[in-house]
Amino acid sequence: MKLFLAVALAIVLSASSSIAQDKPTVSAYLAQGYQVIQSEIGSPFLQFILKKDNQLVWCSVELRSGETQSCRAIK
Repeated sequence: MKLFLAVALAIVLSASSSIAQDKPTVSAYLAQGYQVIQSEIGSPFLQFILKKDNQLVWCSVELRSGETQSCRAIK
């Protein structure tokens, strides 16, 4: 039973780390050539609007950790 729990926990942790790696981040967008056209501080998040050509993306970054919480394309 303990071995089964250890294996299940290892699978969940490896899946969550691969999901986190696929999550879009502000730094990844900037590396792709996006530019910050607007930023705003709102507790507990810093919000960005990024632009590249005719594409706009809104991202939210947690102030404490600096971790991107979410990014969404703006139509």
